[in-house]
Amino acid sequence: MKKIKITRLLPVLCGIVCFFYHRGAMAQTVVNVNPVVNQAVRTSINTAVAANVNANLTPIINANVNAAINANVRPAITSSINASVNPAIHTAINTNINPVINANVNRAVNTNINENINPEINVDVNPDVNIDGDNDHSEGSWFATIHGDRISIEFRGSSKEGEDDEHTWSNDATFKLSDFPALPKDAKADFTLKREAGSTSFTGKFDGDEGFGHYKFTADNSFCEFIKSHNIADVRPRHAFAFFLVDLQKSYVEMLQKNGYNELTANNLVAMTSLHVDEAYINSFKAIGYNDIPCNKLVAMKSMHINPEYVKSIEALGYKNVPVNQLITLKSLRIDGDYIKPFDAIGYKDIPINQLVTFKSLNITPEFVKSFQDAGYKDISAHNLVTFKSLHITPEYINGFKKLGFTDISLNELPGLKSTGVTPEYVEEMQKKGFKSDNLRKYMQLKNSFNEGK
Repeated sequence: MKKIKITRLLPVLCGIVCFFYHRGAMAQTVVNVNPVVNQAVRTSINTAVAANVNANLTPIINANVNAAINANVRPAITSSINASVNPAIHTAINTNINPVINANVNRAVNTNINENINPEINVDVNPDVNIDGDNDHSEGSWFATIHGDRISIEFRGSSKEGEDDEHTWSNDATFKLSDFPALPKDAKADFTLKREAGSTSFTGKFDGDEGFGHYKFTADNSFCEFIKSHNIADVRPRHAFAFFLVDLQKSYVEMLQKNGYNELTANNLVAMTSLHVDEAYINSFKAIGYNDIPCNKLVAMKSMHINPEYVKSIEALGYKNVPVNQLITLKSLRIDGDYIKPFDAIGYKDIPINQLVTFKSLNITPEFVKSFQDAGYKDISAHNLVTFKSLHITPEYINGFKKLGFTDISLNELPGLKSTGVTPEYVEEMQKKGFKSDNLRKYMQLKNSFNEGK
């Protein structure tokens, strides 16, 4: 008998799931009012289904689901900057789930599905502070608006020599109105704001709650020497204004080094100061066994509002000694008791964290599981659930076959049917054309045969 050629790989794009933990997606932060970090959780699911049909008539379906989850947290802290310095911190968590399902269909009678789900979570938190390249922020224009007891100031500056844009950078910052006790109301005047990192002289005036003018920042030489003497790495001249905006103080640097953070960078200091990562926050984690958390992960944790209470709530659900990377992933995906407990109620207890991440990334809910239980499928494994969700197998899909008389479809058969494109509509159409069988595997072979001829 002539062998049928191997079917081409059928890519099935299952979906992209985005989760935004913070109140405003892509919202810019106001540092002295607790900046809110935007984290985008992007989940891409790529299901590759290969169907191999040969000359013997026995479908053997191997569904190997390897969910590799890479959660890369890179807060890009932009001192494009809201005021004390409002670095906008973008935490991007990329979760890539790649279930690969190989359906090898030949001629005879056995259907076997071997499923192996191995989600690997790799969280790499790399905060980066971008203060508009090497542009000089020490002098430019300011535009301000008073809001109650706060004053928002936009600092603008011209491009470096050789660039054409009129305004190439803009830093937004919010200060306490009490920092400026003598704002000029009707006539142009000078006023100054002094901090440990330096002082900024403003010239301009206000008309009601709005003002504008020119500013010039002067770094404090003793503060610059202090930073050098404490071995802060990667300090550039442009950091001086960022230190001023976040109100970095010598005592804060000394506190961090006292707590073991002796390899600080300028970017670490801007991020940690702007997010108010203080000694109380650091010690609160030491008290529950989390010692020596790296700076970059402290930034991610603080930006996501991860606190000891959250850790304890996860521990209360049976998850002890959860690594920091996994805490960041759980929080970013909003996996908590409200998500986990309903699984307990339907018999899915002590789900490993990696599987929880896979479930949440694929939007597998207790309701999704219960819909299959109501359709007569009990004790469905986590592996099968991931396969069903990634292939868009639903109770409605199954009920379509039941209406045609196929009332006892096994869990193992469903991925093969869906991956080869066999639907109730297809079976009904073939039956009307005279291709009748009580064995759904025959329709899989028929479907592959027609696909091969195209």
